[in-house]
Amino acid sequence: MNKKGRKEMKLKRLAALLLCAAVMLPLAACVKKPDSGTSRTSQTTDDTTVTPTKDGDTSITATDKGNKGAAAQDLMQGITKGKGASKKPDSRFANVAASFALDLFKDEYKSGKNTLVSPLSVLTALAMTQNGAEGKTLSEMQKVLGGLDRDTLNAYMNAYLAAVAGKDSALKCANSIWVDSKLDVKRAFLQKNADFYSAQAYKADFTSTRTVKEINSWVSKNTNGMIKKLVDQFDPLTVMVLMNALCLEAEWSDPYTDNCVSEGTFKNAKGNLVKAEYMYSQETEYIETENATGFVKRYKGDRFAFVALLPNEGTSIDSYIASLTGRDFLKALGSRKSEKVNTQMPKFKCEYSNSLVDTLKKMGMNTAFDGNRANFSSMATLKNENIYISDVIHKTFIEVAEKGTRAGAVTAVISGKSAAMPVEQPKEVRLTRPFVYAIIDTRTNLPLFIGAQTDI
Repeated sequence: MNKKGRKEMKLKRLAALLLCAAVMLPLAACVKKPDSGTSRTSQTTDDTTVTPTKDGDTSITATDKGNKGAAAQDLMQGITKGKGASKKPDSRFANVAASFALDLFKDEYKSGKNTLVSPLSVLTALAMTQNGAEGKTLSEMQKVLGGLDRDTLNAYMNAYLAAVAGKDSALKCANSIWVDSKLDVKRAFLQKNADFYSAQAYKADFTSTRTVKEINSWVSKNTNGMIKKLVDQFDPLTVMVLMNALCLEAEWSDPYTDNCVSEGTFKNAKGNLVKAEYMYSQETEYIETENATGFVKRYKGDRFAFVALLPNEGTSIDSYIASLTGRDFLKALGSRKSEKVNTQMPKFKCEYSNSLVDTLKKMGMNTAFDGNRANFSSMATLKNENIYISDVIHKTFIEVAEKGTRAGAVTAVISGKSAAMPVEQPKEVRLTRPFVYAIIDTRTNLPLFIGAQTDI
């Protein structure tokens, strides 16, 4: 590569939004009383054991022929991704997804702390898991995920993921299921998640450090190296892991230039002034609500956009976030005006990691985490043991590090007929104190990522 090519690549990287998320749901086994002991006959192949079950389904047991610590093996032999039902996202889906997104964000936000969650990543991982749930476990998950039955949610998610994370999209999505060798995972569960979520499945030894490395490698690969490690080790009771990874690298539609970057101060949530490097531009999509102002800045291709929402003076970031609802978010985005707005945005980077168990319990999903009461009978079986979700690990990363502002954006254009009229001054949104931001899909206005920047 010549010098010019290297320079262009460097500038491209600087002009990119780097953003990713990963969700991991480890499922564990809890000893239970033996059932009636229905006899089953097994048919063994080279790598798997296919076993009839009481409900007529079949289970697939990965047969561990290798030594402890062997490489993970593909469980998708004999399972071909089919064309699952597809339902184009409509207002019903948008309202459900937006409500889930804002509830998740509000419950995850801690006062004065930088926070970043990916509702799409969490929704995808839970939707996959829901395909193995039954009874009260299923009903609670359905309620948390917006009240849609799982077939309808699968159909919506199938169409939506294809639209926002298709072949030519800047957003990449990957799903995988990792199964311990002693678990009988049901073929129908794997098939459904392959059909609707293109999920791959692997068998692995969760007591092996090699498995930990392989899972971390999968995460790193599918987040373009932005999240290098998701887990250090697994609990000895872990029998299955479901994962989703999202990665977005997108360039601004109108990039910044070097001459409009300057240093300033940011007043953080504690009221302290900290140094910040600001980027200035004039945008053309202005947001104004009862308690906030904001703007939209688009990425190349116009499919995705950055949204900033700044609480009004006198409104704390905590109270503003507490007041947000999914409906309010969609309404604010839907009512944005084509109006010039001078913007000031700090360069910032956020790495966020947390367990979502307490948040999901608060949202109403309790039984799935109970080793005695959880019902994932449509997912897998394990003799004399019950399967439950032991944790939900969520990691996100964002870096907004572009230089400058839109060239010539602050130039006023005045028509001949209005030359004698006063020039309307552009609105202003200056992110010099805590603010909420989101990366949205511009066709639905749904937040794929949403966060709060309270400090620099």
